[in-house]
Amino acid sequence: MKQLFILLLALLTMLPVGAQQAKTDKRSDTQLVFPEFKDAKVRQSFGRVTRAKCNIMYKNSALCFLDDQGKIRQAVVQNIFGVDFDSCRYMKVDTLAMGLIVAEQDGMTLLRVTTIDMERYKELTQGGTDMPFFDLDMGGYAANQFIDLSGAEQQNNQGYPLKDKWYFRMKDGKAIPATEKNIKKRVKPELKTAFKTLMGDRWWSWKDEESLKKLFMYIQ
Repeated sequence: MKQLFILLLALLTMLPVGAQQAKTDKRSDTQLVFPEFKDAKVRQSFGRVTRAKCNIMYKNSALCFLDDQGKIRQAVVQNIFGVDFDSCRYMKVDTLAMGLIVAEQDGMTLLRVTTIDMERYKELTQGGTDMPFFDLDMGGYAANQFIDLSGAEQQNNQGYPLKDKWYFRMKDGKAIPATEKNIKKRVKPELKTAFKTLMGDRWWSWKDEESLKKLFMYIQ
C-alpha cells in the first residue's frame, strides 16, 4: 500500500510538467509567421522609420520583405532596430533573428524567438530535412535560401514543429538568453535570497513566459 501511495504521488507531481510540455507543442503549416506579407513599420537606427511589406521566417526568425518587383528578400538587419506589424512588435536579438516583444518593464524587454525545431522535423519526416521551397533572394550577402509558402506538404505531418527561445534585452541594449546562468549574474544583491527561493519553486519554469515575466523585479 505504501509503495502504491508513493507511485500515485509521483504521478501527481509530474502532471504540471506534462501540461507545460503540451502547452509548448506548437505547429505551423508554413515557414512564415503571417499568412501574407503585411504592411509594417521598420524601425532603424537614429530613429529612422521606413515602411514595407514584411514577414518573419520561422526557419531562422529573420525578417523578410517584398521589393518593388514583388520578389521576396531577406532583410539585412545591421541598421534595423525592430519591426512593427500592427500590435505585434519585434526587436532584433542578434545579427539575424527578430524576437517578438512579450513584455516590457523598467527599460527591459522580454523577447520570444520562435523557430522551426529541426530535430523534431527530422523525426516527423523519417530523418529527412528537405522542405517544399521557393526562392528567397539574399541580396548578395549569402547564398540564396528557400522557404515554403503553401504549407500543403506539411498537412500530413501536422505542420512544422516550432520551438521557443526567450531573451531579455537589458537597459544597455544587449540581448541575452533567458537562462539561469545569464540572469543569476544580474540579480540585484538585495534580492539574491528571494531569487534562489524562486528557482526552487517547482511551479516556476525557464520555458514559461509568465514565469519569466516575474524576473523583471529581480534583475538590474
